[in-house]
Amino acid sequence: MRLKEIRLRKGYTQKNVADYLQVSVNVYSRYELEKRQPSIDSLVKMADFFDVSIDYMLGVSDFPLRVVRREGLSDYEAELLIAAQESDRRAKEDALTILKSHRTAKES
Repeated sequence: MRLKEIRLRKGYTQKNVADYLQVSVNVYSRYELEKRQPSIDSLVKMADFFDVSIDYMLGVSDFPLRVVRREGLSDYEAELLIAAQESDRRAKEDALTILKSHRTAKES
């Protein structure tokens, strides 16, 4: 599971997550260490808390965004979306400019 990685990236403490789940920090810590398996309800709550898919949290998918499944994006489109979300403002602007120019050229 990617619990620790996700938690750290989102800037939460174990206590933040444990409080949300209404479990002790010790219980949540065991989830991260994979010494204890969370219930399905806890998995759903963690996915909501972290705003990631359960598949990503469990390491089944490399796409953290739940929107990938909901919107039916291809893997390539999902990668573009993830890259955009993780990029700084200038990189986003540059990428958007390039994509728009290619669309405009294609329409001509």
